[in-house]
Amino acid sequence: MARQIYTNDVDFSAYSLEHRKSHDGIAMVDIDKVASCISCLKPLFLAELCRHKGTNEDYKKKHYSTKELARMAGLPGYVIWYHEGANRKVYKLSVRKITPEYSKIQHCSWDQWVSFLASRQVKHFKDCPRQEIFLNKLKNLTPEQLQDYAEILPS
Repeated sequence: MARQIYTNDVDFSAYSLEHRKSHDGIAMVDIDKVASCISCLKPLFLAELCRHKGTNEDYKKKHYSTKELARMAGLPGYVIWYHEGANRKVYKLSVRKITPEYSKIQHCSWDQWVSFLASRQVKHFKDCPRQEIFLNKLKNLTPEQLQDYAEILPS
């Protein structure tokens, strides 16, 4: 973890602030995203998140720890740059897979990203030990949202 606070728009936790004040003989990296099953909470992938810097974005983000943890856990890993619009609404993402292999950066809308997240849920469903609870959680989705889960829904 960097000792220097390099941005003014991040609300660091008390733990993070105390850690930063400590000596250089310790280090810490936060994990930004652990996508998990909606029912059994099994981790589905790890990701490093960062705000897209607009025209200054160089798509370089340190991600060694996230990549190593994903590799050790046998999970996919990603770096996700989110494009933020008015009222802090995310309207676009730029995503690069970092494990098991690097991919090219792909760009998608928020709705496309949500469909991708749903696809990870669907892929896990056959191995989920709490399938009944999983299916119950889908009952509040709109018909449009349910389309992402069509292959696992009872007919």
